[in-house]
Amino acid sequence: MKGNNHYIRRMLFSYLPILFITVSVLIFIFFSVMNQLYVRNAIQANRLTAEYVANMVDSSLKNISFDAQEIIEPGGTLQKFLDEPSDRLLDYQVSNLLSGLMVRYGLIDSVYLYRAKDDRVLDQSALRPLGQFPDRDYILESLERAYPGVWSSPRLKENEYLGKRTASSLVTTLGFRVPRNSGSLGYLIINVKVASLNSFVNQMIDPKITEAKLYDAQGLSMDGESKPEAPKSKLGADIVSDYTGWTYRISIKGGQLLEFLFHGSTVWVWLGIGSIVFAIGSTFYVARRSYKPIESIMNRIERFSSAVKGTDRKADETEFAFIDQAIERLITNNMAFQEQQQEHLVIRRQQFLQLLLKGEYEGDKAAWEEERQHFGLSDGHFIVAVLELDHYVQFGLKYNPNDQSLFKFIVSSVTIETAEQHGLKIVSEWVSKNQFVILLISEDGGALEHRMLQLCEQVRSWVEGHLDFTVTIGIGTAAGDEASIGRSYEEAEAAVSRKVTLGLNQIIDAVEVKGKPDGEWFAYLEIIRTVVRQLRLSENEWAGELKRLFGEIAAKRLRKDDVDRLLHYFVFHLEYELEGALPEAIKSFSRDAKPALLAAMESSDTLKQLEAEFAHALGLLSEQIAELSQSRRYNALMREIRDYVAEHFMDPNLSLTLLSDRFQINPKYLSQLFKESIGENFSDFLIGLRIDYAKRLLRDSDVTVQEISDLLGYSNSTSFIRVFKRMVGLSPGQYREEQLKSAGSDAG
Repeated sequence: MKGNNHYIRRMLFSYLPILFITVSVLIFIFFSVMNQLYVRNAIQANRLTAEYVANMVDSSLKNISFDAQEIIEPGGTLQKFLDEPSDRLLDYQVSNLLSGLMVRYGLIDSVYLYRAKDDRVLDQSALRPLGQFPDRDYILESLERAYPGVWSSPRLKENEYLGKRTASSLVTTLGFRVPRNSGSLGYLIINVKVASLNSFVNQMIDPKITEAKLYDAQGLSMDGESKPEAPKSKLGADIVSDYTGWTYRISIKGGQLLEFLFHGSTVWVWLGIGSIVFAIGSTFYVARRSYKPIESIMNRIERFSSAVKGTDRKADETEFAFIDQAIERLITNNMAFQEQQQEHLVIRRQQFLQLLLKGEYEGDKAAWEEERQHFGLSDGHFIVAVLELDHYVQFGLKYNPNDQSLFKFIVSSVTIETAEQHGLKIVSEWVSKNQFVILLISEDGGALEHRMLQLCEQVRSWVEGHLDFTVTIGIGTAAGDEASIGRSYEEAEAAVSRKVTLGLNQIIDAVEVKGKPDGEWFAYLEIIRTVVRQLRLSENEWAGELKRLFGEIAAKRLRKDDVDRLLHYFVFHLEYELEGALPEAIKSFSRDAKPALLAAMESSDTLKQLEAEFAHALGLLSEQIAELSQSRRYNALMREIRDYVAEHFMDPNLSLTLLSDRFQINPKYLSQLFKESIGENFSDFLIGLRIDYAKRLLRDSDVTVQEISDLLGYSNSTSFIRVFKRMVGLSPGQYREEQLKSAGSDAG
């Protein structure tokens, strides 16, 4: 063993050919391919990327411009708003029209309309005088321009939130005169955030290796820095847009260094040869030094092998084989031990997090202290966020369980790595099949919400950019001690549940939705009863009432649980009414419409999806009800009677006797037909019409309760008030007050 050096020779002769061939190939590839191919490909790739970016940005801006020109065409709603007398409904429609433009194009920061006849400005929130509008200076400047209709250079726009001025934002603006030739009626202004444009551009490139810069027509940077256009790199490409006149510059990060490296020189050849010589010499030196401890280990193993008796080792087994077997057993045992420890750690973390979220740690202070020290956490301030997978039903159908587990692991890993990059301490775990909880812990409570918001936004944007699904994240408020963690978790869970009305793939802060009233339930139930009654009576107005119902839900930003509760009542009430009025329709309702409605509530994540599914299912049901109603006896006669009652319901002498004399039908038989055809007694139907008319008067006019009572033929106002309260649940005065509050809330 002492005089045997075959091992070191084998190492040397094994390393040298590999080292020589590897270094030679790398040098050849570096100088041949990189010097000749990469420069040309880099320049061409930058040019193609710049053209693509310019085309995409121009296309988006053109689409915004085309849509804006369509809505200002003569005879449209927008021109009516500018030309005709002021009308709240028209104001609301135009505000929705502007909001719809913002919804279609996420680049748009704000849209507002200046009306020349009264110097007022309408945006998505209110109609106000020009003097109170934060961006009034730009409107006044735009009115003096001779050639509007082109995108402006970046400018600072004044912002406001909840009626207070906030930080200015850098935007590019497109303005149109209305009408186009004179602008005598007003001016339409569309603002696009420069930050949104930069973000849009960065989504089309790889920011790690590529740098994108935008310059306006004057050569100034679009990022707000007042400096002229920088000289173009040799590895960069400039594209000037024919539409906006902006310059799009795409270059490789570190381009100056690459330019220097890409120019071939004999210096690199001599440097490569010197590297080979140095590598060979280093290999001899390192191999000699590395062999000494190996030789010592082998001598010890040899002595140990000769001392051990009764071993099952084979006679021809070498020392390396013996070491290999020992190491293999050690690795196997260690891996098994680490797996077991990892499983215990996962279970322990889950239990620890559940205790924190439920606030049950107080039952065992010692256990809490042990877990706190185990996870390296310190007392301080806490905040909870709940991440929820969007469209989870489709997610479960699209991917098998293994893929689902992989995606969830990716989401949790990205969250942990992002937190580590920002130096944040978190405890995170999947607490349900589609919900992932993030607990941020900090000794410093300052800007805790901002740090959690920044972390969640990076996780959300990463998932959106790299995976085939999206997530919505709800954030609770900060907690000053461990006892308040449960409250923060409940707030985060309530916030994420509001995605059904606020939308998917976003961050929902509990502070933003806290304090926003859900509305009085009787208002929703009233609309539901109206929709069901109109469906049952085959009246086409049900579709408009259904749309109003979903509009009210969206305006109040109800949580998912509240929306489900309302729609379950809708299905129950519809089934109850059909059983009483159209029992022959129950079979088809139970077979087709009801499963479709319940499935829509289960699988739809947004209110828009729910509304579309409900409208489709109820449309089919309405057709079936109409066919059944047509087949009933005396259907035409009963419709004539119903129309007569609807026209003369204010007549105090209207009764079954009067109807029987007019239509030559026995009063008792007429009452039976009325119940079968309409589903209500004559008196209930008549009272319903009168109460509906009374509600319209209370809601839309200033007529007194006594006058309404007289109009409806009641002998005294007390009788009217008693009937109204029994039907609506509120007195006439209370109902009028609630409607005024609701109208004021919507206007605000």
